[in-house]
Amino acid sequence: MRRVIILAMMLLVSSAAFGEVQEFRNFSLDVPEGWTAEEAGAVVTVSANDRSGSLSITYDDLHGVSLADIVATFALELGGTLPEKDDDGDYSFDFNNGISHAVITGDEDFYMLIVGTGLVKNADVLGEILDSLEMK
Repeated sequence: MRRVIILAMMLLVSSAAFGEVQEFRNFSLDVPEGWTAEEAGAVVTVSANDRSGSLSITYDDLHGVSLADIVATFALELGGTLPEKDDDGDYSFDFNNGISHAVITGDEDFYMLIVGTGLVKNADVLGEILDSLEMK
């Protein structure tokens, strides 16, 4: 009987950590309890209610501009480090003195800019949110 109670408590605790799946124009995300999500145009922002971290996802058309040019523009506008391109063709850079990290991916038609802030305290939660991303 004690095992059943412990198992039930563990299930309650683990289910409390998961939030509600929220639908947005281009994708859905699991938003954890204690976090809020908002969509404004092409940008979805998920923020910790205590302001300790946030994740913003911009999904938009390239409008005839190359992905490399989009990356260079964002890095310049945000005062970021020199963008690095990985083997998969994705770019990344840091800004705000390393507090924020940006990753940009895309193809010839669209781009997705993902910016994480508060990574030191919230890396696991931000990773779980990104893992839950489902494109429509």
